[in-house]
Amino acid sequence: MSNWRRRYADFPTPVGGTAGSPRFLLSEAVNWLKERGRSVRLTPADEMWRAMEAVRDPGRPGAVLASAGFRLLGEESARSQAGAEGDALPLPSALGADIDGLGRELGAADAFEQLHRRWTEAHARQVEVTPPAVAALMCALAGSADGEAPVSVLDPACGTGGLLLRAAETGTSVLLGQDLDRDLAEIAAVRLRLHGYDVSVKPGDSLLGDVHPTSHVRGVVCDLPSGQRDWGRAELGYDTRWTHGLPPKGEPELAWLQHALAHLDDGGRAVLLMPAGVAARPSGRRIRAEMLRRGTLRAVVALPSGASRAPGAHLWVVERARSAAPPQDVLFVDADALVGHDAEQPGIRTDWDKVRAAVTLVWHRFCAGADLDAGFADRVPITAALRDDVDVTPALYVRTESDGGFDLTRWEGERAEWLRLLNGLPNTLPVVRQAPYPPPGPAEGDTSSRVSLDDLIRSGALRAWRGSPPQHTPDGTTARSQLLALDDGLSRSGPSGHTYVVESERLREGDVLVFAAAPESARPADPWEYGAAAGPGVTVLRSVRAVLDPWFLAGTMAAAPGSRRLGTSAVTAGRRSRLDTGRLFLPVRSLEEQRRIGQGFRDIATFEESLAAVVDQGRSVARQLAEALAAGLVDPIDDRRR
Repeated sequence: MSNWRRRYADFPTPVGGTAGSPRFLLSEAVNWLKERGRSVRLTPADEMWRAMEAVRDPGRPGAVLASAGFRLLGEESARSQAGAEGDALPLPSALGADIDGLGRELGAADAFEQLHRRWTEAHARQVEVTPPAVAALMCALAGSADGEAPVSVLDPACGTGGLLLRAAETGTSVLLGQDLDRDLAEIAAVRLRLHGYDVSVKPGDSLLGDVHPTSHVRGVVCDLPSGQRDWGRAELGYDTRWTHGLPPKGEPELAWLQHALAHLDDGGRAVLLMPAGVAARPSGRRIRAEMLRRGTLRAVVALPSGASRAPGAHLWVVERARSAAPPQDVLFVDADALVGHDAEQPGIRTDWDKVRAAVTLVWHRFCAGADLDAGFADRVPITAALRDDVDVTPALYVRTESDGGFDLTRWEGERAEWLRLLNGLPNTLPVVRQAPYPPPGPAEGDTSSRVSLDDLIRSGALRAWRGSPPQHTPDGTTARSQLLALDDGLSRSGPSGHTYVVESERLREGDVLVFAAAPESARPADPWEYGAAAGPGVTVLRSVRAVLDPWFLAGTMAAAPGSRRLGTSAVTAGRRSRLDTGRLFLPVRSLEEQRRIGQGFRDIATFEESLAAVVDQGRSVARQLAEALAAGLVDPIDDRRR
């Protein structure tokens, strides 16, 4: 809005805030946009969320959401009178009445879920939420072989209660939780109660101040806290929970794991989401070895890329032994092998329903002692895992395709395809000549032969808008659409989410996309992105084709000398700043020249795509051959030097 205020003299004046971060009256801004024919999508939950953001305490960002939840439960007044240990955040009367109205319109549970969704999107950097698909897989692994959920479940670092809610939905009746942040604990409690579940969630540090010290459960599910530097090792040196050894200071995950074991009944099971590095750190070798010897560690599942914010993520399945005879094997699963590829929409696609079904099935077959018959999982004797480094990374144990043989005919076909791509590569690079009349370089400050994107926008030759967070409910003018997130666009993997958007903001042929406000990332939308909506961090430029050629626009922005200076840091740092259209200039060219130059940019893009295909195919051919040579399945024929 500050940008609109600078560009348009009639934009409403601020009603508060500071000079650097002014606040505007929402109704005035919405009316101003509607007068200019711009679509405005504000659901009741959107308006409620903005009102809640206006009164939140920066030091306790979750308090306002917790208070809204108690309001929806009808307990806000009683809670305020009781004092809630002096920690209650009272809501303005007008906001409370609006929350009541939203609850009547959507239902209390759905209203809170919509507010919770907006809260987690706004505070994603401060609060990590377990992805619903991962939570579903964790709860499935915690259940029995016949799909029955454990009767009781504990989450010792429950956050806003996503794992507990999933466990409740699958049939768990006794729900216990704890979180270090009081506000998050209250959010988790009120969230489950709004859905009709009884739950006991209390605030506190689970390692230093366990609020459920005598409780034993059939299951523990937990997305372990990350980045803990001081988890209390000095105070807990002689704690009775360390049955597998005192965790080193740099291994907080192994402390949380043993805390989970201490709360399990005999035969109980814990499923823990943790960084991949825990499987191989030298400092944790002794505890990993002890877990293998006792049969505590039953499975390690490497999740597909992007399953969590960590570069890699594993699920550890651990059990409290019910007999004196420990198991003799451990299950390793590499779920990356389950991701799909689409020739028409390049990139990795994770079908989480498929992943959950496949991993759960192989786990149940492992527990039953049956053959796994799966190329992404393997049953490994514990003695084989007790190597010097006791590294339990699944990729070290799961068999590759070359373990079952080497298809020389297939490999020769892939090699021939690589040679075909390689031989055709020179033909894709465009041929150019010296321009007969090279345009003179403009003097410093001279823009007579250039035009800014701002000028093009004001003239109507170009329209620009920034992508929006996903909308989860229609408002009468919107329709369900795929959502192209920032990471989707950078990887060119295609839309991965869904939203509701007006038809005019669906991507179409000729739209130019700019990612993280970096001009050098500008490119025309790919065919598999047509019809999707742009998400946060994605800027869309739509030109009038009779005035401005989209390939000329994208190519000139991406290759202009100043673009890398302006945008590289934004992409590498993942910042989602605004595209400065006032500082981006295009050379003035006739439409015929634009199209001719644009075709050159299109040819360069084709060459780069062909080059990438040659590299990918070549690496695949080389990797297969190296694996076959290492396995002794082929012999090299050195006839090239004769």
